[in-house]
Amino acid sequence: MSAAEYAYDIVSEELQKGNKIDGVMCGNDDLAGQAFQALSEYQKAGQVVLVGQDAELSACQRIAEGTQTMTVYKPFIELASLAAEYAVQLSRGETPQTEDTVYNGSIFVPCCMLEPTAVTADNLDEVIIQSGFHSRAQVYRNTPDTDNK
Repeated sequence: MSAAEYAYDIVSEELQKGNKIDGVMCGNDDLAGQAFQALSEYQKAGQVVLVGQDAELSACQRIAEGTQTMTVYKPFIELASLAAEYAVQLSRGETPQTEDTVYNGSIFVPCCMLEPTAVTADNLDEVIIQSGFHSRAQVYRNTPDTDNK
């Protein structure tokens, strides 16, 4: 069973038992999508706080529709650029210079912490559309009352 299927099953089972769910926090938007599916089947979508991360298009559409509360946007261009820079340094036998470390249970590992952005209905256009991550037409495709152009 995949993690996404498991997310669906957990939310569905809790709703089937009649348990009240106040919120579902997911490690990514794929899991949030499956939680949304289960919530929808019980007419609870939009009534339960639903959080994911990665700013997937489907999550941004759910935010526009009011059925997902938040996603997390990570600056992917900056992430990719730093990863490439560090990979080149490592390939040259150099140690990448970072300001932070994370303890992995055995050692402190050098890392670079980039600032993620919480995306809600209040800043969806500013963060996602204005950055060009997704287009307005894509995000608001399922929202008929919105000018999609």
